[in-house]
Amino acid sequence: MRVWLEGSRTVKKIPVTWLNSYAYCEYQIYLEHCRGATPEPKPETEESKAAQASLEEAYKVAARLKLSVDDAMVKAGEEGIVVSAREVSVEGTDLEGCIDEIVFMPDRILVIDDKPGDMAWPGSRMQAWGYCVAFEEQYNPSLPIMAGIRGKDTGYEVWAHSFTQGHREEVERAVFRIRQLIDGEAIPVGTRNRRKCRACRFATSCDVKSE
Repeated sequence: MRVWLEGSRTVKKIPVTWLNSYAYCEYQIYLEHCRGATPEPKPETEESKAAQASLEEAYKVAARLKLSVDDAMVKAGEEGIVVSAREVSVEGTDLEGCIDEIVFMPDRILVIDDKPGDMAWPGSRMQAWGYCVAFEEQYNPSLPIMAGIRGKDTGYEVWAHSFTQGHREEVERAVFRIRQLIDGEAIPVGTRNRRKCRACRFATSCDVKSE
């Protein structure tokens, strides 16, 4: 069953999407949020746009109820059914964001992030873990949480993994470092991976890129 979930209040906290940038290269955080550099837009293929539009349309057609997240968890558990919802806002202690889709099952909860391509890059996984952290802190579910990445172009699952305390600690370390960077308490370090530098959205404004 698919439902619309009621939105939640948002406050000024670190957006979960920053975890992706941080995992790619922490100097991106410094360039964009300390120096005000503008990233180059990523080209989106027509196939990607069409696939995302198709996914959204199918969801809207299938959606039948409006429920809160708490009600969705209860409904899935008590009735033994699968309930899913798209664009769910979450707010944790340090993080906030919007989850592309959450699937509530009788025995677990799957947090899904849509990404282009068919690879689960480290930054994409870090972002997915960040959504899990924020969701767990806000709703304190009794069921285990899984993180998943779905191909935006195809709609197919690319990667899924159980959310553990180790992943939470990894996110917490990243959040602590990001706060240091944006508060001016740490010196940002750029990646030494030349391939990353060549593909970087800040290639034209970066002053430490590897040639």
